[in-house]
Amino acid sequence: MRKRRWPSSCSQCRSWPDRAEAAGDAAELAVETGLLGWIGRGTMGVVRLALRALD
Repeated sequence: MRKRRWPSSCSQCRSWPDRAEAAGDAAELAVETGLLGWIGRGTMGVVRLALRALD
């Protein structure tokens, strides 16, 4: 019985340094625009609502 071959990823998907750089740029942009703080506030709001619903 032969092993199943998974489709190989494209050349762009294999370039990990480029993906890491893009992720770093996105994180830097989120910090600069204050988006990270809004995401944190939104997450905490959802957690508080869930805790109130359970009480």
